[in-house]
Amino acid sequence: MSEIALASRLSESWFGTNLPPHALSQLADLARLRTYPADATVLREGGPTTEFGIVLTGRLALRTLVPERGAVTLLTVEPGDVFGWSALVEPHAATSTVMALEEVEALVFEGPALRRLLAADAALAASVYPRLLTAVARRLVATRTQLLDLYAGQEQAPW
Repeated sequence: MSEIALASRLSESWFGTNLPPHALSQLADLARLRTYPADATVLREGGPTTEFGIVLTGRLALRTLVPERGAVTLLTVEPGDVFGWSALVEPHAATSTVMALEEVEALVFEGPALRRLLAADAALAASVYPRLLTAVARRLVATRTQLLDLYAGQEQAPW
């Protein structure tokens, strides 16, 4: 896929909407289109996160291991949202297990290359990091809500 086509796909995503042309071009130059088959494990909780991605089509489940319950899906990542954000933030370890619920098409960026590019281009970093922070904040709120639903009605520890 050409850089122009990748830039177009990126700009259609929540993450890429209204990115400055310079940022779109820089990111598209680094992006690869990748397909994950249904039921593929994209990341393992606690394992290394080497790629940052933006879902274009399909859905990913973010799962975590809950004592006495096993793997629990905390939320799903829909088209336009990101996965593997920890590839940009030390210690670059996955915060959940990511599974493809159906075939997923995504734009992916090699973490080390993207980190180098962001470190070398302050304007690009100023465009990307606020969006990354927004994505993580949205994820935090959604996860908190899911945990409240998961543990509703359970007795609280007296601490």
